[in-house]
Amino acid sequence: MSQRDFAELASAAFQHQKRASIVVADTLRSAILRGHFSPGQAMPQEEIAKQFKVSRAPVRDALRQLESEGLIVLHPNRGAEIVKLIGSDLQEIFLIRQSLESTALRLSVPKMTDADFAKAEEVFARIEADPDSTHMAELNWEFHESIYRAANLPRLMSLARTLNNTALPYHRLGYVEYNGKALSQRGHREILAACYARREDTAVEALLEHLRVSAALVIPHLEP
Repeated sequence: MSQRDFAELASAAFQHQKRASIVVADTLRSAILRGHFSPGQAMPQEEIAKQFKVSRAPVRDALRQLESEGLIVLHPNRGAEIVKLIGSDLQEIFLIRQSLESTALRLSVPKMTDADFAKAEEVFARIEADPDSTHMAELNWEFHESIYRAANLPRLMSLARTLNNTALPYHRLGYVEYNGKALSQRGHREILAACYARREDTAVEALLEHLRVSAALVIPHLEP
């Protein structure tokens, strides 16, 4: 991540009054998910504290929070670094996501309201219109969340979101390096069409295929 990019995020962080550790965590999370940091990159506490103009205590709290979300790893005597996944790690994440998210979608489809469909269409349109592929990973989860929320399974959604966040830097790789936006949007449209038709089995089939395609786009390019 360039010093300028991070300085811009850090300088805007305290525009609204929140506890310092929350602001630092939210800003770092956004930077990680947008690909401003690379997998395996070190996260020096002193440098982060300097950028945010805070003490190291809220930075430590923020890093612990991000570790609990699977975005960073804290090493004794070595500090923090962005999680680095190998192919088998990402394969496992996608397998778990298939199980969790297919359950959420199956239970959500019969309960989806006009407001749920409107939200899904709105996110789909934002993805189409956004020329910056670095936003795609976050927008992709926002779409998925919009079609699962009617299931009303907060614990399942929390687990699915954590897994998704862990894999987001690699989703970004697929969107930016391997031009996966068109493939992803095609999958989204197929899932949504089945949701409109209230065909749970078809929707789940389309979701599983969508996740398989997403994994296949990235995993072959990682270490085994």
